[in-house]
Amino acid sequence: GNGFWNATDACCNFAGSTVDDSKYLIDLVSEIKSKVDIDPKRVFFVGHSNGGFMSYRMACDHADAIAAVVSISGATYDDVADCAPVRPVSTLEIHGTSDAVIQYGGGTLPGADGPYPGATETAATWAAYNGCEGSPVSLDPFDGLDGLPGDETGVERYALGCSGAVTELWTVNGGPHSPVINDTLRDRVIAFLVDAGNRIFTDGFETGSTSAWSSSVGEP
Repeated sequence: GNGFWNATDACCNFAGSTVDDSKYLIDLVSEIKSKVDIDPKRVFFVGHSNGGFMSYRMACDHADAIAAVVSISGATYDDVADCAPVRPVSTLEIHGTSDAVIQYGGGTLPGADGPYPGATETAATWAAYNGCEGSPVSLDPFDGLDGLPGDETGVERYALGCSGAVTELWTVNGGPHSPVINDTLRDRVIAFLVDAGNRIFTDGFETGSTSAWSSSVGEP
């Protein structure tokens, strides 16, 4: 009755459970693949809060099976050594500067075994995992939330190098922990995921260690 994802040391296994949600979710993906004709090069995880932490955990543990993850109000591991993705994974962190639960600048949750990094550090960490070069490029902001004035969502993008992947941070100025997103943000998230899947076909991900993607199925 205590629902949570056992994601990172920061969130949210506060009771010392031994449940292996990483294995559970990748086994669930395998079961779906056995029943539905999906494209294995277009498997994505999208999560909010604890689900955002779990999405990063999946990218760390199963990079050979995941094209991209999107985290809303989450964070990756604080210790970069706790994650060792075997190939690049496109990542997107969407985070409000007024998030009082998972703070934009990082923090520690009560009962956690360790801290979580801030949104900027989370993006920089995944840019490093992906082998990106240089600093992020700022793109035009956009209006992604209802209830906040103007184009409140800023975009920073790591795309130079990155071994074909891309890492982005969307900073929602004044955004809370549970934002009321609009259709523009939804459409842009979908476009980000589609682009991540397309990059696998155009940037050489189908060679080397990607034997898990050797089979061919129809496009979704």
